[in-house]
Amino acid sequence: MKRVFLLTVSLLFLCACSLRPENENGFLIFSGWTKLNAESSDSFASDAAQSNEIRCSWFSYPELNPNRIMNEEDYCSYVRSVLRPLQRLGITDLFVHIRPFADAIYPSELFESSKTVVNSRGDRLPLDYFAVILREAKALCMRVHAWINPYRIVQDRADLDLIDRTSAVGRLVNGEKEHAIVITNSGVWLQPGAPTAQKLILDGVREILLRYRVSGVHLDDYFYPTDIGDGDHVWYRDYCKTGGTLSLHDWRCEQVNVLLRALYRTVHAFRQDAVFSVSPGGNPESVEAQACAQVDRWCGEPGFCDWIIPQLYYGFQNQTMPFAKTAKQWRTLKKAAEVKLISGLALYKVGKEDVYAGNGGTREWISNSGVIAKQVRLIRRLGYDGFALYSAQFVNFQEKVTAKACQMLERVL
Repeated sequence: MKRVFLLTVSLLFLCACSLRPENENGFLIFSGWTKLNAESSDSFASDAAQSNEIRCSWFSYPELNPNRIMNEEDYCSYVRSVLRPLQRLGITDLFVHIRPFADAIYPSELFESSKTVVNSRGDRLPLDYFAVILREAKALCMRVHAWINPYRIVQDRADLDLIDRTSAVGRLVNGEKEHAIVITNSGVWLQPGAPTAQKLILDGVREILLRYRVSGVHLDDYFYPTDIGDGDHVWYRDYCKTGGTLSLHDWRCEQVNVLLRALYRTVHAFRQDAVFSVSPGGNPESVEAQACAQVDRWCGEPGFCDWIIPQLYYGFQNQTMPFAKTAKQWRTLKKAAEVKLISGLALYKVGKEDVYAGNGGTREWISNSGVIAKQVRLIRRLGYDGFALYSAQFVNFQEKVTAKACQMLERVL
């Protein structure tokens, strides 16, 4: 009887995760889903839940497995060492960088294993790194969000040779779907205007939602490639031929908007209470001009995201983007009641020279360990819904400079 049950479960999983027929938009259809490794991450840290303040931290790809741990017991110990200081600050939500370069830190049918956790891209995963993080975060009452870079494939064009040409990404790179990628000076990207590229991004998110009971899906600030040049002229030309009237810039913005709306619907179709969040750069004018991120719409209209987390990585003495002024600017943009506004904070700058701060601000983070604590007090007065710290490795109560900043933050929480 037990063997029959296990066989049934296996067949259900294969049916849920195998490729399905496509709908009229070309996206894969999943008729049902199985919660493989479904470590629930729904619990809040109790103190923060009572205060309704959302306290987040990013767990970025350089931190996921810096020592290339290949056994589960040691990796569990490592993850606990990262998460326990976060628990001390009452962190409620963890953004785990599961797909930084069109790859995966978990077993995937669509993406190769990530070189951020194994020695080389495509190596066999010795364990499910994401499942371990989910389990350990749940034990500390943290919710986990799957963080992806939707468009980025590789930063160095030479790394294209390392991509398996039989993989989903490899087939696009290989030209089976013409013009689905774009190569720029900053790297290789999925083409935002290509339906096949959009399809792969959405299918990848569906795969995550099928396999894991995550609390949300998260995108960071890599939207439209800022140096794309005329790399999307084929798609824009075709758009104009069919009667399209948007300018090139507005058309590019709309490609990002289309993806965000589709991701929003996809996340909520799987779990109505799940969160779809985006984290654009901190300058609202430049993120639209350069990355085609129309944050004024995302903050002001429902259906794009649940949480918006601008990366306010500035000091109070920053010459061009002072923190207080910029935080107030974002607060005025936030008009949709359904959208929560959370401030990204640059914990990584503590104790370092801020070379882009301009006259008077370069040494602010060196001379003042209380910048982050002061920023939290300000955003509370402005009515923000919470904060997000970049990143987990800098929540450190042992290292001298960072410890002082964390202790000062702890006192205001």
